[in-house]
Amino acid sequence: MKINKLKSIIIISFISVNFVTGIRSQNSVDGTQQAISFSEFLNRVGRNNLGYLAEKYNVSIAEVEIIAQKVLPDPDLVFEAADETFTLGLAYNLELGNKRGARVRLAKSKAELENLALEYYYQELRAEAANLFLDAIQQKELLSVKKSSYEYMLQLSRSDSVRFKLGEITETDARQSKLEAATLLNDVFEQEAVYKSALVVLNQFMGRSSDTLNIPSGKWDLLNRDYMLPELTATGLSNRIDLLAARKNVEVSVNQQKLVKAERKTDLGLSLNYERDWHGFMPPSRSYTAGISIPLKISNLNKGAVKVAQLGIEQSEVQRQNTELRLHSEISQAFFHFEAAKKKVRQYQTGLLEESYKILDGMVYKYKRGETSIMEVLIAQRTYNEVQEQYLETMKGYASSLVDLQKTCGIWDIEF
Repeated sequence: MKINKLKSIIIISFISVNFVTGIRSQNSVDGTQQAISFSEFLNRVGRNNLGYLAEKYNVSIAEVEIIAQKVLPDPDLVFEAADETFTLGLAYNLELGNKRGARVRLAKSKAELENLALEYYYQELRAEAANLFLDAIQQKELLSVKKSSYEYMLQLSRSDSVRFKLGEITETDARQSKLEAATLLNDVFEQEAVYKSALVVLNQFMGRSSDTLNIPSGKWDLLNRDYMLPELTATGLSNRIDLLAARKNVEVSVNQQKLVKAERKTDLGLSLNYERDWHGFMPPSRSYTAGISIPLKISNLNKGAVKVAQLGIEQSEVQRQNTELRLHSEISQAFFHFEAAKKKVRQYQTGLLEESYKILDGMVYKYKRGETSIMEVLIAQRTYNEVQEQYLETMKGYASSLVDLQKTCGIWDIEF
């Protein structure tokens, strides 16, 4: 009997040391952590995310392309020589049909389209970053739940050790509670790794290394919203960047057609020549000539390029209509998912969490009075843990559905 008591004391000491070691390990890491709010996180993502910075170059390239399209045709310097004379001339191709203006308009519309594409990229990036921030909060809350469960079971195992010494419970029950405490401690260690990995991903989105981990701050239970589907649909039709981009793409296609038609207009070739002989500083004869050349646009009989441009307009218009129809569907789906997630959260907040804790507390009370077995307590403990984890998953799902709904409608007022 003394040997069994000694084993019990050793097991309890081992669990306690492991817990203290885990807490110390966590504290040593906390020295390289700092809190960060949701708004500051999004600001850093907007300033430092490498993918977003790379996309900005597309806008800069498109803006420089506008300058490039303003260039005028270069003149040609012509020199011809014969036995007695030489000719020095200047030739220039005069563009008609406002080709340069058509090129500039097309480049401007493409630059505006690139700006919309960049804004769309940022909206997608912001939504993804928000979900990652929410995931980090979820992992932090899960870590807190698992630590609390471990500490609760540790206290119970210590109490069981005393009760075993007093002969109130069997050795099997005491061992079972100690084993459960050790298992929960392993869950704590595993959750710590998951949580820190989520923090590393946050750093990646902020364009930073993993030397300093940023702890997300904020309470997601403040994200209470009420919406009406017709209002959201109207807002989405006005604000959705991909719909605005689809409309701009129609404009790009129209400008492309105008450029094709302008390029079919005939240009004029202008030339001015000076001719003289090789002898003497003041030769007896010299002459000036000027000329105009008009190309024969036989290729204009082929209207393939014009038809291609017209089909491009029709295609972009159909794509715009498809985008608008898809928008209606996406907003409706996002709204229904959001409403369902809100109802699930309310279900947990109005009974499930409280009931699961009461069941656990009641089982522990009956166990201490010897009215039930340790297995019943462990089942109640695991059920309570599962309910808490499911609640956190539901809260994360609700917050993510709100992010998705606002992204789908082209609005953003999320702050927590």
